[in-house]
Amino acid sequence: MGRKLDLGLRESILSLVSLKYLSRKIVEALKVRNIAVSQKAVSNLIRKNINKEAGSDTAPLSMKPRGSPILRTPSLVAAIEKDLSGPTALTRSALSLKYDVTAKTIACVISQDLEGKVRKKCRVHALSNKQAKQRLDRGPRFLRYINNRKCKNFITIDEA
Repeated sequence: MGRKLDLGLRESILSLVSLKYLSRKIVEALKVRNIAVSQKAVSNLIRKNINKEAGSDTAPLSMKPRGSPILRTPSLVAAIEKDLSGPTALTRSALSLKYDVTAKTIACVISQDLEGKVRKKCRVHALSNKQAKQRLDRGPRFLRYINNRKCKNFITIDEA
């Protein structure tokens, strides 16, 4: 960290600023008077003086957070937990459409906040009521068809 500027030097820099000098020209003018000061020190003093005149001594302490906003709020976690607790849980894509967040956010909620496992939901073959009735009706006839057939040749293999 550089040395502090004394009061006389500050006043001379601020007087040159009031004459609309730029920081580089101020450094050159002070160099002619055999005063060594960096351009950074001059620009810092100018900035601090402008802030002091505006009413704020320092930069604001509370700045907006950078990056994307946090979507995994406690209310979202509670809602997802409620949806997953039922007998037929919704898929990640269905939950992401319902709560207007990405499927990755839903996966993070499940794995990190709810400490569960994220798995793919297997699609299984499901019979309609009509198909189940057909199978019950045709089952005995199919069994009779198999039993009445005479199998002439049987091939057995024994490794011994």
